[in-house]
Amino acid sequence: MAPYLVIFIRLFVPLSILRWPFGGVLFSIAADAGDVILLDAFGWGIFEGKGIYHELDKVFDMYYLSFAFYKSLAWQEMLARKTSLVLFVWRFAGFIIFELTHMRQIIFFTPNIFENFYLLTAGANKFIPNWKLDPKKKLGIFILMAAVPKIIQEYIMHYLEFPTWQFIKYNIFRWY
Repeated sequence: MAPYLVIFIRLFVPLSILRWPFGGVLFSIAADAGDVILLDAFGWGIFEGKGIYHELDKVFDMYYLSFAFYKSLAWQEMLARKTSLVLFVWRFAGFIIFELTHMRQIIFFTPNIFENFYLLTAGANKFIPNWKLDPKKKLGIFILMAAVPKIIQEYIMHYLEFPTWQFIKYNIFRWY
């Protein structure tokens, strides 16, 4: 039952991005993080087996990122829209290469900087009236703020293939 619940959540939560561009992405990220917890707790079912869900997870990720990208096309700032386009296309190219090669390390070399850039920009648009991303210096700072944590995460999870959820489960939550 858990796999079908995960599929339902991963398909329908991203639709909230169309109504709530900032909050919907946060909900989608939570759904992405929570799917492994649900599957681990209630059984992997149809996803049992090495690599099956990991590849599908990337499809679900691109699905919700596509909604975010669509919403970014409506941003007032041309520089933010263009940056969004470049970062989304970069991640999409990495996704395609990953799906063709099944090499997790590809994800490290095409990190999902788009997601963090989107959150920073959408958050600034939502919470800071009259916010602008005009100067290139500010763009560089935003990209660094978006890139550094994501590159570290992608390195740990996809290049080293560190079992993050297992580490959290056994060492932080102490689930045995």
